[in-house]
Amino acid sequence: MKKLVPDPPASELLQLDPPNLSFQDPPSIEECNQLLSALIHTVDHTTTVLIDSGPGLIQDAMGMNIRLLCRAIQALTDHTSTGIKEQ
Repeated sequence: MKKLVPDPPASELLQLDPPNLSFQDPPSIEECNQLLSALIHTVDHTTTVLIDSGPGLIQDAMGMNIRLLCRAIQALTDHTSTGIKEQ
């Protein structure tokens, strides 16, 4: 069956895979926990904007923002888990 409405063109922005992040001068465990809380709150708000926006550049940008924020969360979590093991 032929589609009545064609799929939108694939966005080049969403095909990018952000690199893993690491900290040259890692923050303390307490600072990591504060940063994690702020980043998770930011992801929550960014997801709301992503859901509320229609297909297009804003949605693509919000998707990439979420991916970058998740990489930062992963780096902080990795640092926190290795810091706890060392103590």
